[in-house]
Order: sequence, then structure tokens, then C-alpha cells
Amino acid sequence: MLTPFSAPFFATPTACPVALDHPAQPAPPDGLSCSMTLPASARSAGIARQAVRAALHAYALDPLEATAVQAASELMGSAWRMDPYGELYLSLRHRDDALRLIVYDGHPAHAQPRLAALCEARRRATLRVFAALVRDHGGEWGVGPSREPGGGTRTWATLPLRVRTA
Repeated sequence: MLTPFSAPFFATPTACPVALDHPAQPAPPDGLSCSMTLPASARSAGIARQAVRAALHAYALDPLEATAVQAASELMGSAWRMDPYGELYLSLRHRDDALRLIVYDGHPAHAQPRLAALCEARRRATLRVFAALVRDHGGEWGVGPSREPGGGTRTWATLPLRVRTA
């Protein structure tokens, strides 16, 4: 007769792997894919900084830490200023020797062209430090409509792993 107790109680499990007691090796950098939704709050930039720092360290992308942490903070701060009552979404991915940071906010596009231009100028003004940071690192950045179903705005940056030398 088969019972769930037919195996010895202290037998080594065969179906479930057991983690070994040795230091964890960093994950391969191209496996980094991290995202989170945060409330639109001044505190969210600090949470984003901590999350980006931890993710980069876990994937052995420490050379990007200073730039990426500052970039995430600037993106979150700008998104919060543009949409102070909604939610902010941060995405962090590493592919092909570049880190891509994306922040989505719920600020909708304006139908009236003059208002849309003023709004874009305001957003770009909040991103002056961010733009200089990305440029100095040899990266690219942009702002555009969100591809998410709820609409809003998508701001992104791509930071190459290897810093450009002038």
C-alpha cells in the first residue's frame, strides 16, 4: 500500500532542489528586467534609487550605478511633478551592453497644440540635469506618449555600459 509516509522521514528530496550554502554569484547582466509601480509621491524617487542600486549590484552592473541611480531619481521626480496624484511606473532592463530606464506617468497628451508645446517645455525643463547626465554618459533619452492602455507619458533613457571617452 502506498502512503505519503512510505519514504523515510529524513530522506533527501529528489523533486525539489536545495540551495547550496555558498556565496551567490552575480546574475548575468542581460537577465536584468525589473519593474515596479509606485505612488506619485516625493518619496518614490528615493524608493526608485534604492531599487535601481540593488538591481544593478545583483547583476554586477556596478559601473552604471552612479549614473543610473541619478537618472532614475530625476525621471521619477519629473514624472511626479507632472502627475502628482496618480501612479508612476519604473522599468529597468539591460540588453546589448546598455541599460534602459523607462518611467510612465498618467499625464495625458493635450489636444490643443499650444498647450501641448507648453507642457512639453515644462517637462523638458524639469529634466535638464537628467539630459546632461545622459549626454555625458554617452546615452540617449526621449519623451513621448505612453504605449500603455491608460495613456499618459513615457520618458526613457538608454545608458551604455561602457562610458564614452572623449
